[in-house]
Amino acid sequence: MPALRALRVLYVAAFLALATSVATAAATPIRQLTNTQASNIRPSWSPDGKRIAFQSNRDGPYHIYVMDSDGSNVRQLTSGDADDRHPAWSPDGKVLAIDSGDQAKREIFLIDVSSRQRTQITKLDAIASFPSWSPDGSQVSFYLYQAGTMDLWATPRDQNAIPTRLTRNLANEQNNQCTFACHAASWSPSGSMIALSDGDSARVLLIAASGGAGTPISPTDERSHFPTYLPDGRVVYVTEHVSQDQSWTDLWTIDPASGAPRSELATQVQAQGPFEVSNDTRQLLFASPRTGNFEIYAVTLDAAGKAALATKPERINPDTVSQVPAEKPANGLTLPQNAEPYLLVFGILALLTVGVESVFRARRRARSKP
Repeated sequence: MPALRALRVLYVAAFLALATSVATAAATPIRQLTNTQASNIRPSWSPDGKRIAFQSNRDGPYHIYVMDSDGSNVRQLTSGDADDRHPAWSPDGKVLAIDSGDQAKREIFLIDVSSRQRTQITKLDAIASFPSWSPDGSQVSFYLYQAGTMDLWATPRDQNAIPTRLTRNLANEQNNQCTFACHAASWSPSGSMIALSDGDSARVLLIAASGGAGTPISPTDERSHFPTYLPDGRVVYVTEHVSQDQSWTDLWTIDPASGAPRSELATQVQAQGPFEVSNDTRQLLFASPRTGNFEIYAVTLDAAGKAALATKPERINPDTVSQVPAEKPANGLTLPQNAEPYLLVFGILALLTVGVESVFRARRRARSKP
């Protein structure tokens, strides 16, 4: 019965194609973008997603570098004895805001990406760090530590502008936690709000861009850090968890405007953040010491916006990791985003096979009757 055998072959082929597609989609590559005997950290996506700025101490103090999104064409933008950190792209992708100096004093500078021209925009004789741009590119916010307290400030990008203080006693020497001074604040797409971490209780707060008291948007019983606004108005942030035998982080997104419950972006991630989300919300950047030195990695999010990151250190592979659900690694196959054509062919062939086999069975029964 050649026709039946042919249908069975097609049926098996469709199944194998679907299985192959599913198996391929069940593992997403983590791409290592840097590979040096140095510390490469604080990656930052350019607005168009084509370049990544980062800081590296490969030649002594930390300096600022830019590379293509695949890790190629690395350019060093700053040099000298100063310690340069925390690059932040301007909305037009032409300028990087950084903080530079030493342990006693740091100021905010602007670096022209094309010419490498360096312009100082603060002269505060204190520790100014973690710059962040307003969405129209007219202002730069930063944290300022002076006289034992830490607060958020903002300044126009002009050289001789006077900065404005946005918060009051956000942190002091008693509660000056790393989470607070370890990540830039983030402006909303409209420029009306700023997301930041509370230095006292490690919550994510929203404040008006003009300054004032903050409104918590993260649970009070969790340690939440690294808030970042996405272009659609959602806020991404990280919660940290520490147990006797391991520590891990969860990534969440929340829409402050809608008031809807937060949703998981990735859970039980063996990387401490911060995580940089691309403007199209399809990729994450992070730094990790998984190979010995801190290197920069990128991972692609799936169609549901989930990050394919492993839950335990021993499960992490530099090349490939499996997608992780909320509690434990998936035991079965998961349909890929483009599985519909395979399912359609699979279903049609299955129906045809059943129909043809029924016809042949009926004919065999008819012939066997006396």
